[in-house]
Amino acid sequence: MRLAARANSVTGSKTSGTRNKAEALRAQGVEIVNFAAGELDLAPPAEVLRALHAAADSDTHRYTDTAGLPALREALAERISRLSGVSYGPAEVIVTTGAKHGLHLAALALLDPGDEALVPNPGWGTFAAQIRIAGGEPVAVETSDTGFVPDVDRLEALRTDRTRMLVLNTPNNPTGTVCPPEQLARIAAWAVAHRVWIVFDECYGELVLPGVTHAHPAALVPEARQLTVGIGSFSKSFAVTGWRAGHVHGPRALIDVLKNLQSHTASHATSVVQHALLPAARGELDGFTAQARDILAHRHARVAEALATVDHIRPAATPEGAFYYFLDVREVLGRKVGGVPVPDTDTLTGVLMEQAHIAVTPGTAFGAEGFVRLSYAIAEDRIAAGLRSLREVMSGVE
Repeated sequence: MRLAARANSVTGSKTSGTRNKAEALRAQGVEIVNFAAGELDLAPPAEVLRALHAAADSDTHRYTDTAGLPALREALAERISRLSGVSYGPAEVIVTTGAKHGLHLAALALLDPGDEALVPNPGWGTFAAQIRIAGGEPVAVETSDTGFVPDVDRLEALRTDRTRMLVLNTPNNPTGTVCPPEQLARIAAWAVAHRVWIVFDECYGELVLPGVTHAHPAALVPEARQLTVGIGSFSKSFAVTGWRAGHVHGPRALIDVLKNLQSHTASHATSVVQHALLPAARGELDGFTAQARDILAHRHARVAEALATVDHIRPAATPEGAFYYFLDVREVLGRKVGGVPVPDTDTLTGVLMEQAHIAVTPGTAFGAEGFVRLSYAIAEDRIAAGLRSLREVMSGVE
């Protein structure tokens, strides 16, 4: 059977694979603490659910504008402008079937075959996969020795005459780091100087810890506005990951191209979901997100306390946003855990699932052997139970 070359250029998402394996074991009666979850365990806001029911009971089951409901785009433009400090109009916003689809459309619009895109490493594996699908070449920018944020000198060293795009994800998945405004400003100025597009994934932008500043490139360097593609999502901030509701903002000429591409791929985002999310876009539910931040800050502290008592594992960085701890497990590799040899991180995550009954995502999903990602977006009693089990297993490392 002959398939297109792109069919073999990517593999399935390891983040989804770990989550699915944990759920499969749970369905078999094995009690697994799922630290691989990339979503809040909170119920969506009641107002959103009421809006969803109202939309389903109304005449909202027909096609919408390809770029999204006009009212939703207007509300999103106002929200993005307020949060970013950069003015955007409705014509500079498109609603997509999840942020992932928005990223895919951006890669298709910005990259020709052979073009290069700089991608910080470690980073979410979908970035590189979508660049390959679009015919581009992802170029890894190592950040493990620069605080898990890109260094401008390193970007410049990797830049070639084929460099078209830089992916920035802040707060970052998997590390939870937030790019400091002063560093983001230097990166934005570099991108402007060399006419490099910035694909700015800020899906966790509303989930930062108290005292941490999340900034937008164009707010720091106004000239970057015409080169910045902002990727946002309702999924993380409003606990509706399964609804697949994302959005993109940027220069109108680019948004028009994304609209054309979406018209031939997804047509538009689900109509009922768009209607249901109008209250969130209008800012009427910001109290829910504030509550989520408070809950995550408390859980963050509990995880930090518990990890301090676990042998052989330590945080690679102090997370400032999202809901992940990126853990350095290199001290365990090459040893035995519960009598089982552990040559690599993938093996370790399997052993932890079998012996500790916890699911963590291997760092290889993010281009980082020797690390694992632990999500604390789960109930506090589950966090405590899972970390107790981890401590017990790690105490027996040989």
